[in-house]
Amino acid sequence: MSSANWQEDQVVRDPKTQDELIESTRDTTASPEQRRARRRSCVFAHTATANPDIAREIVVRADADFKRIFGSED
Repeated sequence: MSSANWQEDQVVRDPKTQDELIESTRDTTASPEQRRARRRSCVFAHTATANPDIAREIVVRADADFKRIFGSED
């Protein structure tokens, strides 16, 4: 294993770093629009992996339709 790969692996696995990241977000509150944007991004990433023909615009349109039909409780 090269030195660069080893260092990268250690950064990813460093529990202190992960705990610090988690702690730094504890008091952060996302707005409803920020949560919707994160959700759209996550849905797009997972959907695009399974179906490369999916377009981000389709995910955004589906999200808007969902909000229009069901409202938003964010």
